[in-house]
Amino acid sequence: MSEKSEAIVGFIANLMPLYQGERYDGDWCARSLTDGTLILPVDESGDEEEEGWLRVRWQGDSSREQEVQGFLLASVALERYVRFHGTGFDEEALAGELGFMAEHFTFKTGCHVYLPQLPDPPSRLTKIARGALTMEQGVLVNVFSKVTGFG
Repeated sequence: MSEKSEAIVGFIANLMPLYQGERYDGDWCARSLTDGTLILPVDESGDEEEEGWLRVRWQGDSSREQEVQGFLLASVALERYVRFHGTGFDEEALAGELGFMAEHFTFKTGCHVYLPQLPDPPSRLTKIARGALTMEQGVLVNVFSKVTGFG
């Protein structure tokens, strides 16, 4: 079995509670807990370079089977996982978590997810400047209130 393919399936299987790992025909696979789709590794051992292809049985139906590039399926799964766990967070926080999970996926699998619209995380200096501006707004409100007599 292909190491990349198995690594991608294993990663997706750990995206609880959206997926769950299980054994199927002797292979470790991931099962979608929302619709029963089964994600299986593909044997790429004869290929010159492993790309991490996956065999997907939509809603678990073997007659609706398709091979897909693992990084594409993982991209969708990661976005759903981060949105599920980030309910109530703003878009910047979600983007930060998605960036972290994308790096973790690369570390675990050697592949990169496809997230073309993901902004670069703000630098430490940017975060400090935003914090300072927020503090300054409070100070300005206090000064304005005292000067105008509304405070």
